[in-house]
Amino acid sequence: MDRLSSLLQHFEIKSKVFGYGTLCGEFAFFVEPGMGHIHIIKKAPLEIIFNGKKPMLVTEPSLVFFPKPTPHSFKPLKDDGADMVCALVSIGNGVQNPLTLGLPETLVIPISKLIDFEKIFDLIYQEAFNDRDGKQYALDNLMDYLILRMYRFAIQENLIASSAIAGLAAPKIIKAINAIHQNPGKNWNLNTLASEAGMSRARFAEYFKEKVGITPINYLTEFRMNLAIRYLKQGKSIKSLHRELGYSSASSFARVFMQKTGVSPKKWLENNSVPF
Repeated sequence: MDRLSSLLQHFEIKSKVFGYGTLCGEFAFFVEPGMGHIHIIKKAPLEIIFNGKKPMLVTEPSLVFFPKPTPHSFKPLKDDGADMVCALVSIGNGVQNPLTLGLPETLVIPISKLIDFEKIFDLIYQEAFNDRDGKQYALDNLMDYLILRMYRFAIQENLIASSAIAGLAAPKIIKAINAIHQNPGKNWNLNTLASEAGMSRARFAEYFKEKVGITPINYLTEFRMNLAIRYLKQGKSIKSLHRELGYSSASSFARVFMQKTGVSPKKWLENNSVPF
């Protein structure tokens, strides 16, 4: 199995298109907890404006991707505005995961470089700018596919720094990552994961962080918390999750969950606002 498919088994990409048309003035995009944005800039130029940072100039039609919640505004630089299609994006389950690790805060890819994407963009534009039955469903699924293709391009062009995607290309690291994915509830530690990789403890810890960008134990924790959110969405009992995810008690699991998400599992269920 290829490395992207291996991750997509565990970390789902879902998008929801919410805007399309011509932007004629500066517009600030609402940030949803745990959600990123993707924008197809069909007609440029425009500025991307951030809080406390220098604006970014987009001079040609481009794909603009924010993998994590990032406050931003768009400001067209010509009187006839900027044409675009915009979507919210949920990668994984709203917490840090291997598909967001290693990506820049803002990824801008000129459409001119996406030489085999023309049919996808044409289909998205046809759906966005015409009223047809099933329009929203079609747009959302086309955008999901566009994001997948964007990831392929980013991997091919080495646009993703240290990440699980890079780790899955390293034969020894993939053994440890696959072991975590296949048995997240096992009592893993640095020694047992190093053994899976066939490396010494010290060399494994150093090599894993070099390739993936975080320590093996942090990766294990992030993976477990993503699974925890998936299980909560599926209606699994909070009391049962600690056993499935390798924690000695419900309280130890809840403590780690709060550290990673900012709320308890119970509060997360009450306040869960992920719209899809």
